[in-house]
Amino acid sequence: MTHSLFRIASLTALVLLVITGCAGYRVGNISGKEVQGVKSVWVPMAHNQSYTPDIQATVAGAVVRRFDNDGTLETSTADRADSQLDITITDVKLDSLRSTQENVLITAEYQVTIYVKATFTNRRTGRKVFDNREFTGKTSFYVQQDLQEGKRQALPSAAEDLAYNIVKSITEGW
Repeated sequence: MTHSLFRIASLTALVLLVITGCAGYRVGNISGKEVQGVKSVWVPMAHNQSYTPDIQATVAGAVVRRFDNDGTLETSTADRADSQLDITITDVKLDSLRSTQENVLITAEYQVTIYVKATFTNRRTGRKVFDNREFTGKTSFYVQQDLQEGKRQALPSAAEDLAYNIVKSITEGW
C-alpha cells in the first residue's frame, strides 16, 4: 500500500514540476511590443558599401533562410509583407588570429567579420522598430594555400552568423 502511495506522490510531484517549469512558455510570436501583429517580413537585396564584391546576395540570402528556419515571421514579397528589413553592409574585415608554429610572421588562422547596419520597419504602423542598428557576423578559417580563396569560402559562414544575430534581435525582442 505504501509503495503505490509513494508512486502516486512521485508521479504527482513530477507532473507539477513539468507544469510549473513551462509556466512562462508562450507559443507563437515572442518579439517586442513594436513587432506584435507582424506576421511577415520582406528582405530586399542588401546594399554593399564595403570593398568586398558580390557579398550582398550572400547576406540577404542568409537572412531570408534564417527567418524561414526560425518560423516566427514568414518571408514575403514587397507588396504583401507586414514589415521590412533593410541591410547595408558597411565593412568586411580580415584579422589574423594565430600564427604558424614554425614562423610567427606567417598567419595560419584568420577571422572574417561582416559589419552591417540594419533598419527594421513595421509597415503596418509605419514606425521603425530599430534604425541603423549595427550587427556583426564572424567566423574563422585556416589558410592552406590561397588567402583570398579561404576568405571567399568563409564569407557564407560569417553571413549565417550575422543572419542569426539579426533575426534573433527581431524575433526575441531584445
